[in-house]
Amino acid sequence: MIERWLHRVALYARRRYRRVFAVSAVLLALAVVSASQLKFDTEVLNLLPQDDPVVVTFRETLEEFGSLDFLLVVMRIPEEAPLDPYLELADEMGPALESLETVQYVDYRVGDLDALAEQFFPHALLFMEPGELEEVARRLSDEAITQRTLELRRLLLTPQALALRELTLLDPLGLSDILLERLTGSRGDLNVDWSRGYVLSADRTRLLMLAKPTAPAQEVEFGRRLIQEVDSVVEQSLSGWDERAEELGLELEAPEIALGGTYVIALEDARSVARDIILGAVTSMVGVMALFLVAFRRLGLLIYGFLPLSCGLLLAFGFAGISVGTLNAATSGFAALLVGLGIDFVIVSYGRYVEERGRGVRLSTALRNMCGSSGRAVVTGGITTAATFYAFMVTEFDGLRQMGFLIGTGIFFCMGTVLVLLPAMLAWREDHPHGGPLRGLWRKLSGKGGGDHAQGRTPPKLYLHGFGSDRLISYSFSHPRTVLALGLIVTAVSGILATRLEFVDSIRNMRPEGNTGVEIQDEVSQYFGSGFDYMMLIVSADSELAARERTAEVVAEAQQLVETGVLVRVDSVGTLLPSPEQQAGVLQWIAEHEGHEIDAERARATFDASARQAGINPAAFARGLDLLAQAAGVDRPVEADDLRASAEADRLMDRYLHELDDGWRSVVYLYPPPRVAKRQAPPEVEALVQELGSDVVLSGVNTVSARLRELVKSDAVIAAVVGFVLVAFLLWLDYRKPFDTILSLSPLVIGIVWMLGAMSIIGIDMNFFNVFVSTMVIGIGVDYGVHMIHRYREEQNSGSLLEGLEETGKAIILAALSTSVGFGSMSLSHYPGLRSMGLVAIIGALATAVVAVTLLPALMGLREGRGVERPCGATDAARS
Repeated sequence: MIERWLHRVALYARRRYRRVFAVSAVLLALAVVSASQLKFDTEVLNLLPQDDPVVVTFRETLEEFGSLDFLLVVMRIPEEAPLDPYLELADEMGPALESLETVQYVDYRVGDLDALAEQFFPHALLFMEPGELEEVARRLSDEAITQRTLELRRLLLTPQALALRELTLLDPLGLSDILLERLTGSRGDLNVDWSRGYVLSADRTRLLMLAKPTAPAQEVEFGRRLIQEVDSVVEQSLSGWDERAEELGLELEAPEIALGGTYVIALEDARSVARDIILGAVTSMVGVMALFLVAFRRLGLLIYGFLPLSCGLLLAFGFAGISVGTLNAATSGFAALLVGLGIDFVIVSYGRYVEERGRGVRLSTALRNMCGSSGRAVVTGGITTAATFYAFMVTEFDGLRQMGFLIGTGIFFCMGTVLVLLPAMLAWREDHPHGGPLRGLWRKLSGKGGGDHAQGRTPPKLYLHGFGSDRLISYSFSHPRTVLALGLIVTAVSGILATRLEFVDSIRNMRPEGNTGVEIQDEVSQYFGSGFDYMMLIVSADSELAARERTAEVVAEAQQLVETGVLVRVDSVGTLLPSPEQQAGVLQWIAEHEGHEIDAERARATFDASARQAGINPAAFARGLDLLAQAAGVDRPVEADDLRASAEADRLMDRYLHELDDGWRSVVYLYPPPRVAKRQAPPEVEALVQELGSDVVLSGVNTVSARLRELVKSDAVIAAVVGFVLVAFLLWLDYRKPFDTILSLSPLVIGIVWMLGAMSIIGIDMNFFNVFVSTMVIGIGVDYGVHMIHRYREEQNSGSLLEGLEETGKAIILAALSTSVGFGSMSLSHYPGLRSMGLVAIIGALATAVVAVTLLPALMGLREGRGVERPCGATDAARS
């Protein structure tokens, strides 16, 4: 039934090729319009399962608390250079950046110390632990105050006096250490130089500015506009550097300003995806066409491969524009994959046409055979290949589901254009032997003559390079036992080597190499501490008070892991807003010590007298002493509303505490030691979460990575099994014979074993990307077995079985090489995982093709009774 339908298609294309060309032109125009609407999604999280609880929690936490969504502006300051000019530049750039419509705020210094003093110092004692309160009492003793005035005198005589002046005047007794450390924590684990009030690295060669944009990093067009505006501000600020240095009378090297973080990462990823799609499609198309030229030895014949394949690709892109609208990193190579897979249809079909015309048959008969018996094999191979890619749709990963859907559907588009457009092109060429200058050039290039209606002309002489496949098939068919024994040995050795493969689960393979945004982020982590390597405990509660109280309990438990060295620090809302229980204890302590150790009036009198004796004017410290009196006289706990009255404090509070529709969320940040726990959370942290209960959830990059490893391994097995079962069922429907079905499957089963063995020899381990190649190889390798079995069934009772197998083997080897060229273009990808994926797919395609032209003919020869070994030359002589 399929062959009759394909015969009709060939006949229609033969007689109505103008209509075929017209309809194709309209469809291609529509496809171009649709494809032009495609967008690129660079967010790695969108590749992951969107309904998985671990991923959902991580995504929602980032969206609610915006912990990672910053543009990093790093100023590289020359070593041993005076800081003040560079800090002045930062003070100039900060407000300029904040004035941009794309930027919500810029955080690069602790803020105005006067404002922070008014906001936090009156509540300073409420932030302190019992041991710290005892230290406060000691510092407020007359002896300690006298000693402090002497230290102040020495400090004011040092070169650092100017930098420390503002903070010293606000806190003459040095009681703000704990408070300032808490404000440091509110910026993550980033170091802050409190002598200057800026986010400076310890060696003072890096100054960090954190810009909070007004839209998420996933909006690529917004990110592009943001970077352009920030670059403009940076360029304008640096333009006056020479003038600034000249005014100071100094030879100052201009600082380097670098941008990084999620917005730069997303923008460069978008460029990488777009580049990979275009470069992959172009290089694979050029490579395949060059191979096509070598195989058929006619320059003009490239048009028969290029046009149908290009039309299929355009239709696939047009369909993608309608169906998904957005391409991601996983689908960035789907054009190259379609080129490698789709050219198989052209090669097998045109190869059969070359064979038929070489026998001297007329055009109509050649097209009938090309679209009939060979066309049935093309359809079967196309359906089975598409089915294996559709098998990816059973996985949990959105990125893989999209890839499987687009490639599976794209295969049908490529197959359709070959079955319809190729015979129409061949018919048009035959009917227009004198079709003008262009036609004449085509005829000269292709070396072909006319068709059925051209009287007196002989059929064109055509050629198909077999790359040695005819010799392999001939030897294998005539020496089945030798070939099968060698195949058994190679398979056994490959199987043993395959057991040595390891799974490399580095999440960095999800990112392209050389991304400036990632490099700058790593630089920030190196110079400012592990500010981006943390885990999060998300606490849920019905009210703000309940959330704070529960958070305090969680922090107390997590603090034990700090003491044991599992964590280096724990940060929570308690950093800015102590728990009600802690504040109640402080108020009770103040009441018990008021008038004795805590006596602001006595402390002021002692300080004034000691300062005058030390030669210091006490009036300069009056405001700082007034703030101390307010702190000593505090009589109520500080509330969130007290802190949110300040825009600076409100931003800091948003890092920890949020009200949502279903209640309140509080985040506790857990900081492990540097370069520790990147792949998964420490077992002690996981055990703690189990003990805390269901209202506390652990999240972080490492928890997502661990979950990803679990899903990838299980989904890879599921996709491979589903793909194999689908292919086996479809082949059985086609053959209706179990033995023929098994023969068709043997190249891909054995070829996958050979592929795994080759990976072990070369040193390629499994990763998140290439672990799914086995499913892809099922779709690739099954075609080779299908074409051989279909030709075997067609020629089994004829006298030209071996010749038919050899001709089909030529097409199979050429198809495998073209598939390898198509996949080889993925080696140019920016994504390390995709590069390894392309290399493994090449190995798999070649392995399954070699099995198809060696072990399959050997099995056929054994079945045909070729058990007696004969020299290959004798076989050739017998055929001739």
